[in-house]
Formats: sequence, C-alpha cells, structure tokens
Amino acid sequence: MPEIEAYLPAARAALAAFGLSGTEPHPVGKSENVVFRADAPDGTTWALRLHRPGYHALPALESERELTAHLSAHGLIVPTGRRTTGGAWYTEVPTPDPEGSRLAGLTLWHPGQTLESLIGKDRGPGTWDWFERTGTLLADLHKATASWSPPPVFTRHRLDFDGLVGENPFWGCFWDLPCLTADERQLLTEARDHAAARLASFTDPLILIHADAHPANVLVSKGHLGLIDFDDCAWGWPAFDMAVSLWSASSEPDFAQLRTRFLTGYTSRRALPGNILAQLDLFLLMRTLMLIGWSADRPELVGAESEWKPSLIDKVRTALESQAQPPPTASART
Repeated sequence: MPEIEAYLPAARAALAAFGLSGTEPHPVGKSENVVFRADAPDGTTWALRLHRPGYHALPALESERELTAHLSAHGLIVPTGRRTTGGAWYTEVPTPDPEGSRLAGLTLWHPGQTLESLIGKDRGPGTWDWFERTGTLLADLHKATASWSPPPVFTRHRLDFDGLVGENPFWGCFWDLPCLTADERQLLTEARDHAAARLASFTDPLILIHADAHPANVLVSKGHLGLIDFDDCAWGWPAFDMAVSLWSASSEPDFAQLRTRFLTGYTSRRALPGNILAQLDLFLLMRTLMLIGWSADRPELVGAESEWKPSLIDKVRTALESQAQPPPTASART
C-alpha cells in the first residue's frame, strides 16, 4: 500500500468535489482507509476518508450516512456527512492503489481525542469509569437503532449466524487460513463449531450495531462520549457490540470488575440481553476469531504472524477451555 503522501492528489480532487477547492488536506492516518483533515475557509474542520477498495459498495456507504444522520438526530456524537457540489454523499477519485480509485466521503470533524489515546494500554481501576460511560453510550446507540425503521433502500451486511460462522463469513474463513498449523486449524475449527452451536439458539431479531466500538473508535469530545468510524456497522446482536468494547480488557485479572462497571452503564439506559455473561463470553471469542482472520489478511498493517498469532491462538484456547459446557437452551432476549 503506498504511503499516505501518495494519496494527496486524490484528497485534493475529492475536496474540490465537495466544494472545498484550494483547501489543503492534512494527512491523519493510513490503515485500510486513508484519512485526511481539511480546515475549511468558514472555520469548520472536516475528516476526509478515502475508503478501502472492495469493502463496501456505494449503496452500503450511503446507508451508513442514513444511519449516522438518524443517530445524530437522537443526540449522539457521530460522524455527520457533507454532500458534494452535485448533491452526492460520495465521490470517486483516482488513487495509486492497484484498483485505481477509491470512494471518498467527508464528515464533520468533532474536536476531542479517542479514548485509546487518553488511557493507552491501561485497563486498571482508574479507567473503569470510562468503560461504564462506554456502556451507557452503546445502550443509547442500541435504543436509537432498535426503534428505527430504515428506508427500503438501506443495505448493510449481517453479522448473524452466516455472517459470523457460516461457509463464507463476512470476515473470512478464520479456521482455514494458510498461516495456520494443523493443530491451530483444528483448534479454530473446534471454536467455529462451538460458536455455531451457541449461535443456533439465538432467535431474536438483529439490530444495527456499530460492530467496531473499541476504545480507538470512542471519541471523548468536550466531556461527552461519541463514536467514530462506522465503516463496520452492521445488523448484529447488541452483545457483539459490547464484546468489541470490552475485548482489549478481557485478559486482565480484574476483568470481571471492569465488565460489571460497563454493564452498569448499559443498564442505566437499556435492559441487558438475557444470559448476558454467557453471550459476552461467546462474542469475546468471536471477536478473537475475527481478529485472527483480519490480521492474516493484512500483514502490511499488523506485521509478521509471529507478532500477533501466538497471543490470539492462546486466547482462543483459553476461551474454549473456560466455555467447555453445554450451550444454553434459552434464546437471547433484548
């Protein structure tokens, strides 16, 4: 993947399409999406995102805008878009990628910092208030989406049984990766079978979730919490959202106390799903499995497999050992 400076011509072309000709883009970050900051002449600041090729088609990106507009109307701090001079939410610009182009979108830049930049790797008692507040934030998100009827053209992927553990799950066949040894492949196949047996009992309808609400996507802005980067938003179960938020702390010795604080925040706004602790255990495992597939497919972002695979494989093994019990018979309830 080219360095971020190679995308400056594309960023300038995109800003011109959004009516900001002459506004210079400032590089912010490059992972799968390439992000720039743009300071408009009227004093507003915008985030320009050049979306990774091949991930979301235009209808799915436009649906993301519909969702964030709905959430903003309900008082949540989320990315709100700006249209091009032609009235579209996105514009396609030439880029130095092998695909030759990317879709570009512009969102209002909220002042503040991410929760990850604030607390770093610390998950001790001093951070638990932040996790409680994050629980409240996700409950507000779920209340807003559970009561919403999206427009007929709305389209986002589904993190249901098929989307998580089916024959072609959304984040790839984590149990059949070239980088796995025979023992690792057997372990991940067992994990897939375990998750499938548990998910088969889930009968409640899915709601729209953020699906990537880890601390780097939680924004602390003027004393309030918000969410950024809805690139992975999908139809899913609320407990999956919670597990993503909690995953980075899940190996900590005091995880149970941190989790309790998080759930306290959630229940202050919305009732918990039934059997929540078992659901969280399951979706923490699913998050680990997803990260194995994600990491294997992105060596340019995560480095050699020796840097990430051993810890994630150990995490799967520990989770399976702790969940070695019959799957619950009661369905999830929201």
